Amino acid sequence: MLVGVLLAVLVLLVVVTVADSNSGRTAVVDRLGSDYAVLLLAESGETTDQRVVDPNVLPEAGRHEGAVLYLDDDGYRYSESATIRRECRHSRRFDALAERLS
Repeated sequence: MLVGVLLAVLVLLVVVTVADSNSGRTAVVDRLGSDYAVLLLAESGETTDQRVVDPNVLPEAGRHEGAVLYLDDDGYRYSESATIRRECRHSRRFDALAERLS
């Protein structure tokens, strides 16, 4: 039961992104294979769509699960700082939930 609840929380956390201050459009790498990348697209912090792309269109530094990418006219731009903030925020939420359930 506890594992199921924690897994559900982790799945929900995957869709939360850091909003781009310029356009509000971001993508988070949800899953990555050798010939595909599944992106969860968000606008103003709300998941709006899912897109499957060739991983070669992504910046090399952003080719990992959980990477935050900003969408602009030139394609995708990796944000290391937004990725780190997202990972820290999710870790704190997960720790708080685990603490409440124990």
